[in-house]
Amino acid sequence: MNEVTPTPQSPDASLSIGQKLIRILTSPAEVFQTIRSGISWRDWVIPFVVVVAVSGVAGILNAPYTLEFSQQAIRAQQKRFLQREMPQEQRQQMEQRFEQQIQKQADRYTPPQLYYLSFTGVAIRIALVLFVLAALYYFGGNTILGGKAAFPQLLALVSLPQMVTVLESVYNTLIMHLKGSAEVPASLAVLLPYGATDLFRVERYQQALFTLLSQINVFTVWRLILFAIGFGVIYQVSKAKAGGVVFGYWVLWLILTTAGAFMFAGL
Repeated sequence: MNEVTPTPQSPDASLSIGQKLIRILTSPAEVFQTIRSGISWRDWVIPFVVVVAVSGVAGILNAPYTLEFSQQAIRAQQKRFLQREMPQEQRQQMEQRFEQQIQKQADRYTPPQLYYLSFTGVAIRIALVLFVLAALYYFGGNTILGGKAAFPQLLALVSLPQMVTVLESVYNTLIMHLKGSAEVPASLAVLLPYGATDLFRVERYQQALFTLLSQINVFTVWRLILFAIGFGVIYQVSKAKAGGVVFGYWVLWLILTTAGAFMFAGL
């Protein structure tokens, strides 16, 4: 009689989705090992729902500050633009256009548009970001490195670390309400002597520098580290290869956005 050796079951396989949402912040390799062993729709749908819900509520709570910030930015652009020499009739037309932009911003942050933007708009934006990220990592792992992973595994890879985004939303909300301002010190842009509302009066290279530094913050780096850990676990590659793919894509994004900010500054 042949003795059948049972396949050992990892204790990680018993993690519930709730445990995964918590442990992704403390024991990410353990969580990603469960994704490698088996994938469920809950592993990417539930994190998506959570981050959309929290981001939507944060958007509503922060609406007064983000509205004030956006209107200040339009006013700064208006002031710089109207300093140019132009016929009086054209000047009046431009003033009307800027006032219309300010009114549109006010309408956007007034119910029901506020609720639509805070939930439906955020859901669409986050879904697009997650699918694009998953596709990029799928290409990097399956095509470039020659690995084998299912696309839903990559969706879980980019969705579960969005718990960092939840913490970021909570942090931003708290700081906004404590400061009474939408400018939250979280990125390296705080090292610059000018802020986002000053971009229309500074040089092009300064706008590009702000764009670059504003994308480098502790929450972004934390998410990228989780992405790299997950990529390494799912594809069973070294930390160097996983980090090369994840941070390589990010560096390319930084280059493109910074170059774009420099090219189109002042337009």
